[in-house]
Amino acid sequence: MFAPHWSPDGRYIAAQTSDGLKQTLFDFKTQRWQELTAGGQVGYPNWSRDGKYIYYDVLLTGFCRVRVSERKVERIAVFKDVRRAVGFWGPWSGLAPDDSPLLLRDTGTQEIYALDVDLP
Repeated sequence: MFAPHWSPDGRYIAAQTSDGLKQTLFDFKTQRWQELTAGGQVGYPNWSRDGKYIYYDVLLTGFCRVRVSERKVERIAVFKDVRRAVGFWGPWSGLAPDDSPLLLRDTGTQEIYALDVDLP
């Protein structure tokens, strides 16, 4: 397993399989692992503040969430014309405090800025 995350209420641990193709959930109440999602390269899972959803990046193509109680997957953003910044670990994404998606966008190297600093 990879990238484990505790749920806000402490009942679950969500983790990805080492190949990044499935998300799983360990329920401390039942003491069992269950599959949440499968069928695509996923990354950067994050629990919603209320613990009802796990948001995740479908690498380079969109942003989804899965409702833990129903295992229902919803696509909430599509990155059709967005150039994602890709680093050593891939394209990063996360959640803002209000559960809105955050991601790194590649703006290129065409814009160069110079700053004047006045130090005491």
